[in-house]
Amino acid sequence: MDVRDRARGTMVGLVVGNALGIGFEGMRAASIPAGAVGEIPESETDAPWDDDVAQAVLLAEAALERDTMEVEDLATRFLAWYREGGRGIGMLTAQVLGALDRGADPREAARQAWESSGRSSAGNGAVMRCAPLALRWRLDLDRLTRETMASAAVTHADPRCGWSAVVLNRALAAVLAGALPDLEALAQEVRRGAGEHGAEIANAVMTAADVERPADLALDGPDMGYTLKTMQVGLWPLVRGWDLEASLIAVIEAGGDTDTNGAVAGAALGCRDGLEAIPPRWLERAPGRERLLELADTLIG
Repeated sequence: MDVRDRARGTMVGLVVGNALGIGFEGMRAASIPAGAVGEIPESETDAPWDDDVAQAVLLAEAALERDTMEVEDLATRFLAWYREGGRGIGMLTAQVLGALDRGADPREAARQAWESSGRSSAGNGAVMRCAPLALRWRLDLDRLTRETMASAAVTHADPRCGWSAVVLNRALAAVLAGALPDLEALAQEVRRGAGEHGAEIANAVMTAADVERPADLALDGPDMGYTLKTMQVGLWPLVRGWDLEASLIAVIEAGGDTDTNGAVAGAALGCRDGLEAIPPRWLERAPGRERLLELADTLIG
């Protein structure tokens, strides 16, 4: 499959999965009626992007305009989006951007928010938006790792957030090259490099390789929104053979942080299967589709 089709599938899959999941956010799987998931609401077609997509676009634009992830530059971009309304913004990101809006140092705001949580806050805001960087730096894995870490740091100081985004982007880079991601090698790299969290992240990577279906990840539990859970949601479809539509519906039917899980799974599935695999009825209602296609084409060069 042509890398351009995979790149386009990644960006449009992200917005499709997000739009499919928005209406079920925070729900337990048992509360989602059978057959309720499957269509993008018509109201989403002209709605502003949710945070998952809006922040991914901000990273894409920064990568293209600056050719790097700079904390001050990203802070400026994120803050402008926040001041415009920041649809769907997560609690930790809102805390950080609120501090920036009050004049906090961009290099300190995320760390201070993390410290105030007792170093326990590890939300999925960094991993949900990272996919465009895999398109930009897919041919330079060391650079991809550094830039992905930097993209996380502007709002998420916990190392688990940066590493979960790195793992997903490294897996996407493999798929863009037409290969299966080597999750065992990624797990070993994380175990060596991620310090005190290395074992936890590595175990989450390997668990994703063994999961049969999204519901087995317990996405609707008390840790919904945890960065490692969302990383697993992105890895699962890369190593399983379900078709795109069935996979994405199954992710959302598992409940929890459905809009973000849908966005990440949609990006992974679009990368795996390409734009043509996304059902036409979803493409027709994908908000901002043309801009996402343009970004995809430009990111891969």
